[in-house]
Amino acid sequence: MTQDHGLSLRSSRLGFLALDLLPTTDVMKHLTLAALSIAVAAAGASAQTYHTAPFGFATVEGRDNNTIPWWSLSATYQQVHDASDLANVFGSSFAVITSINFRKYNTGSAAPGRTMDAQITLGVTTISAAGATGTFATNIGPTPQIVLPYTTVSLPTLSNIGAPNPIGWSFPFQAPFAYATPAGNLCWELRFTNASINSNMATDAVGRLNSIVSPNVGTGCIASGQSSAASIGLKSLSMSSGAWRNRLDRGAMNAPVVQLIGIGQASIPLPGFCSGLQLFPIADLQNVTDATGQWDSTFSFGNLYDTPTVDLLAQFAWVDFGLPNGVGLSDASLIALPADSIRNLSRIYAAPFGGGLGNENATSGSGNTRYGLVTIFGQ
Repeated sequence: MTQDHGLSLRSSRLGFLALDLLPTTDVMKHLTLAALSIAVAAAGASAQTYHTAPFGFATVEGRDNNTIPWWSLSATYQQVHDASDLANVFGSSFAVITSINFRKYNTGSAAPGRTMDAQITLGVTTISAAGATGTFATNIGPTPQIVLPYTTVSLPTLSNIGAPNPIGWSFPFQAPFAYATPAGNLCWELRFTNASINSNMATDAVGRLNSIVSPNVGTGCIASGQSSAASIGLKSLSMSSGAWRNRLDRGAMNAPVVQLIGIGQASIPLPGFCSGLQLFPIADLQNVTDATGQWDSTFSFGNLYDTPTVDLLAQFAWVDFGLPNGVGLSDASLIALPADSIRNLSRIYAAPFGGGLGNENATSGSGNTRYGLVTIFGQ
């Protein structure tokens, strides 16, 4: 509070230097505006607003959860957030950050409360989320600021309340951190020791390590010689290799077959056919089904970590003269790439499972690019 008031007074003094250059009515207007500014600042000093990173997860769970670093009695944990995402998170190019906060993922048992001695440091850095290194000093930037020196923090027991859960664990700063997105990316670092327990806390998290596999869409035809509808029985998409697997089950036996590929779901009726299309075809793969009517297809796109978010669909069509118009169709698989904003954070940590003391002094660690805890910045 003292620091904030000092800044306000200094700003006011700078403004008063020019008052004698203005007409009397303008002077009064400036004095009135200055008084209003001070009043608004004082009224808002106790108000807290929250901004959730990455962008898009303020009211949506992260679809992942993680217990690092809480599963250790001591740890060093960093996250790097790209400035481009934080500009959307804060809704501005400038923010005064006063706390970092976390929420429990809405699954599993209660997260036991605990005490710990915690230190938090923030720094502006040229290191991007994609370029985060295993060296903590490199990630934090050249002029880091300790915003919370080692302080004993009490964290409450958390249970599931909603999806997403509200803020559960908070780390208020002793000194605010002024952050301007044009200056660079942001790295926050939590070091803690003397945790009273190292029981798991499933923190809400986001990641681009795995694709989002959804239920099939549409209804397949019953191929000649089969007793139930054709369907894509197995499907997967590796984000690291881009290997996309779709297995047609119960198509026509030993028949020419094509795998239709589309981006974005559609519903296209085909009058006179046994089913419709669930996608706008933009490409296809061709093969022949085996003696059971199956084709296990795998196609590789290459690494997808930085590919924009899309809904990727596949649907099979085969030659079948026992069906209307001589063509059969399966249902369609639907796999999505995670949100673009998840590309903009990465984590680095020294926090072994069940670890004891000493990790708070680590100088390096391991981590995951495009993965991290949903972080709620107080302002």
